[in-house]
Amino acid sequence: ASMIELAKILRPVDKITVVSYATKANVILETTSGEDIDSVISVIEGLKAKGVTAGGKGMEKAYAKACNAFIANGNNQIIMATDGLFNSGDEDVYKLARKYSKKDVKVSVVGIKNQTSHEKYMKDLAKDGKGSYANVKTYNQAKETLVEEIKSQSKIKK
Repeated sequence: ASMIELAKILRPVDKITVVSYATKANVILETTSGEDIDSVISVIEGLKAKGVTAGGKGMEKAYAKACNAFIANGNNQIIMATDGLFNSGDEDVYKLARKYSKKDVKVSVVGIKNQTSHEKYMKDLAKDGKGSYANVKTYNQAKETLVEEIKSQSKIKK
């Protein structure tokens, strides 16, 4: 619900890439213009949770795509939506977040119905990535939280 609401506010100048990170990380939507909202929503609706959480590999792919589509003085941001800890791979996600935040690519984390014990991990990741953390527990929250997160991190308020 959060990602669909985000897709609805995309502008033609915006770019979005969708990376899944279950057992392995995959780019499931190459960098696409905000004009193609229907394609973005279709890909999001097709997402299914499965396997372990290869968050580090997902972050690596997301950062590569964000750097390739970098917009000078723009909102270059990765949104990690997750229901828990990244439990696959040995990537140092904190180091990745710090490295790319220096290159003006932020990472924010949206925790979806996650356990309270996982919040510190996700908050620390967002802090290191110069983004923020939002915890989503209900469907109504999901529809609002990600959009508000994007607006709060935006250089251009919409």
